[in-house]
Amino acid sequence: MKKISQNDGFTILEVLIAVIILTLSLLMLLNMAMIALEGNDWSNKATRSTQLLQEKLEQLRTGMNLTNGRDTVADIQRTWTITSSANHLRRIDISAAWMNKRGDSLHNNITAYIRTDSI
Repeated sequence: MKKISQNDGFTILEVLIAVIILTLSLLMLLNMAMIALEGNDWSNKATRSTQLLQEKLEQLRTGMNLTNGRDTVADIQRTWTITSSANHLRRIDISAAWMNKRGDSLHNNITAYIRTDSI
């Protein structure tokens, strides 16, 4: 039969250090998850804003009413400016702006030229 000695088992200090290491590891994992969620939110908004910019460009390209304007779609504010240039060209600047969860203002822009007369 094996005799139990005083050196078997864990001391309170060893258990405390293990709990501290485990707690710090879990806190770091939680922080990484929050960063990943924030990046995912930014990616979704950036993709959606690009789609909205392209959609507005196509509307302006196919429509005859080429005027400056502004609208809001799904918490993303679009602004477009049309400037006349030489040779029947119109410069279209479209921007999209939104706020992230921290309150920072983010934006996306697109510029295109369209010809206003038929060939």
